[in-house]
Amino acid sequence: MTKRQVYIRYIDVMDAEHVLDWENNVEGWNVEENETPYSIFDILQLIHELSDIQKAKQARWIICEKESGERIGAVDLTEIDFEQATASVGVLIAEKENRRNGFASQALNFVEEEAEKLGVERLFSTIFPENKASIQLFEKCGFQKIGKSNDVYFIDGEYIKALLFDKWLKK
Repeated sequence: MTKRQVYIRYIDVMDAEHVLDWENNVEGWNVEENETPYSIFDILQLIHELSDIQKAKQARWIICEKESGERIGAVDLTEIDFEQATASVGVLIAEKENRRNGFASQALNFVEEEAEKLGVERLFSTIFPENKASIQLFEKCGFQKIGKSNDVYFIDGEYIKALLFDKWLKK
């Protein structure tokens, strides 16, 4: 049996409903910074803003299963600092049945290539300590834990400092 593969493509308006569902899935809110639901207008505005990466300082791609073209998640670069050549990276595999299949690591490999095209040399990610799957993913993809964030997040009734990971793309 061959391993299922994915590709990434830039987000477009046809993805808005899927992205809205993913962003408003409260199950994922304990590992993200989102506190209130998004509207379809919010998502369409985001997609529009992403058409100018330099101005938006972020980029988002949809992760698609190669054979079927099915949308299975998203990967993004945010907080892109073109002067410092850094960006934050995040990845979401939306449905539980699609997790632990190597899709997220494939998508991270693709987004690293895209980041280099944008001139980014260092990626970082903020991950909550209880998100063991994300920690394993980023470590598997060559990210190193560099400490804890300065920010404190209030999640499920307690204050948490997230873990910081980074990876240099160019040596």
